[in-house]
Amino acid sequence: MFFADRVAAFANVARAMRPGARLVWMVWQSQERNEWSGAIRRTLAPGTAVSAAAFTPFSLGDPMIATDLLSTAGFVSIDFIDVREPVFYGPDVDSAFDALNDLYLVKDALARTDAAPDKALQRLRDLLETHMTTQGVLFDSRAWIITAHRGQSR
Repeated sequence: MFFADRVAAFANVARAMRPGARLVWMVWQSQERNEWSGAIRRTLAPGTAVSAAAFTPFSLGDPMIATDLLSTAGFVSIDFIDVREPVFYGPDVDSAFDALNDLYLVKDALARTDAAPDKALQRLRDLLETHMTTQGVLFDSRAWIITAHRGQSR
């Protein structure tokens, strides 16, 4: 999902694989299906435009786009398994807050708001508090496990 030229990248992956070899990887589904992304962004920079780069992690979340990409690269038998598991940010609010502060998602949102950073970060801490469970700080998320096989040599 982060390749500058995804078509070339997956064509290179396919060339490096033996015919019939299996490719398996996980990608985020759409941003709308990943609470963590929207909630954190809206909390830090409410009402601001989302940068185009914010959607990059979700760029292969549409099965039609991923299927087209893989088919073009020579993959067959493409399948998607829906994964709904929470994102774990830490065992407590302080750990989750520390973990999030280093993410591009947080840095980008803070750069896009006129709010004082300390106020935005306090809102983030408050959001994390609302997601504290007995298992730690969790946010709903959705991903795909995508499997495909390299087709026979052309």
